[in-house]
Amino acid sequence: MTALTEPGQTIAGEHRGEHYADVLAKLSRNAAVRRYLEIGVAFGDIFSGIACRHGIAVDPEFRLKTNIAANKNKVSLFQVMSDVFFAHLNLRRDIGGRIDLAFLDGMHLFEFLLRDFFNTEAICRRDSIIVMHDCLPVAEPMADRDPMQADIRARGTPFEGWWTGDVWKIVPILKRYRPDLDVMLVDAPPTGLVIVTGLDPSSRTLKTNHDAIVEEFSRLPNTAEEIAQIYAESPLTSTEEALRRLGGRSYAHGGGWLQRLTG
Repeated sequence: MTALTEPGQTIAGEHRGEHYADVLAKLSRNAAVRRYLEIGVAFGDIFSGIACRHGIAVDPEFRLKTNIAANKNKVSLFQVMSDVFFAHLNLRRDIGGRIDLAFLDGMHLFEFLLRDFFNTEAICRRDSIIVMHDCLPVAEPMADRDPMQADIRARGTPFEGWWTGDVWKIVPILKRYRPDLDVMLVDAPPTGLVIVTGLDPSSRTLKTNHDAIVEEFSRLPNTAEEIAQIYAESPLTSTEEALRRLGGRSYAHGGGWLQRLTG
């Protein structure tokens, strides 16, 4: 694959599946999610569409414009940085148990997402689902680590105002350090979803190697050529197929695969 580096050109085309908000909403309903965690809630648009018993929202500065309690029995808001949330979290006291579905959409820098991922995995179960946003940028300018520079570089293009940062690096990180995980790259507009299953809450690999991983992947060029490798090595899964693959899960009676509940 040849990467295109002009600001208005795409790396591998634009995503064409269902919008990521619809994918998450459907996933929460299909799996009868009990506890849902979202990091980076902002205005609450995604959170409000999630159906669950208990929604846990983490954001350093909520700017809510929607009814985030919609489709939920209980909502807990933590207005702190995610690192602070995890550092002080008492799983049973604060959220009542392990997470079924998590959506990570916090700071768009890979080292932040790396910490959010391994901290979230630790409070999930093996059959839980972690979904990450903005990891499949469609043009190079939006992947700039500096949001102001991303905006300047994208001016006059269809992607003006888009900022994913370099969280795309989570894909090669997981491939190298956690090959035991099932990582699915999903064709959900506008900037893709990465859905991770086959979790191991007891794993300390990413946490133990955090500093080395950050040093190593800070040296990985943040360019269209490197991002193109992600698309070349891991073909995208359609949103329809992704929902089908995850369709056997239900957390209504304590989590797990439907066949475990009915077998």
